[in-house]
Order: sequence, then C-alpha cells, then structure tokens
Amino acid sequence: MNLYSSRLRKIRVSHDFSQEYMAMKLGITLSAYSKIERGKTELTISRLVQIAEILQFELPQFFESEPTTLVEDPIKFGYGLVTRAEFIQQADKLNLLERQLSDILSKLPQ
Repeated sequence: MNLYSSRLRKIRVSHDFSQEYMAMKLGITLSAYSKIERGKTELTISRLVQIAEILQFELPQFFESEPTTLVEDPIKFGYGLVTRAEFIQQADKLNLLERQLSDILSKLPQ
C-alpha cells in the first residue's frame, strides 16, 4: 500500500463509506476499487477527481507531505485522517477524564 492509497482508505473510513459504496459511485467493480486502495492499480487523475468529489476533499491538500486534514469542515464531512472509531475512542477517554476530574473537584473543600 502506498501513501496515497492509504490516505484514500482513511478518508473513506472516516466518512463511514464502504468499498462497495465507493465502487458503485465510481461505476467500477468492488475488486477494482479494492486494488486502488491497496495501491495495486495506477490511480489516474480523472479517477482521483471522481473520488475527491465523492469523499469531499481538496486535491491540493491530498498531495501535501504532511496533511493536517483533507476536509474543510470536519464536523460536516468527517475527521480528516483519523477514523471515526479512533475519534470516538478518544472522545470516550476525554469524557471519562472529565467525570473523574469533576468527582475530585467536588470532594475538595470550598
């Protein structure tokens, strides 16, 4: 898997889109799309433009060496290069820490 195919996969997963959905939207087989994400198929510019439209990311940011995010509004379009599961896991940890801190603060003398 090359860097760009890995980025495509992360962006797709962050949108909760399946490979089947992407293949259907692109008018190709599941196998053909899977090969794109595994870096087994040469990705053409026209195909990448189609994928960018479906996943709603900007092409210039996609090719940056250290992209911070590939979507303009992470609340609306996804979580950049973090999967939804990773985001939820971190949010759960933060919520737990917030509750623990609140408990500690409530026990302190006023």
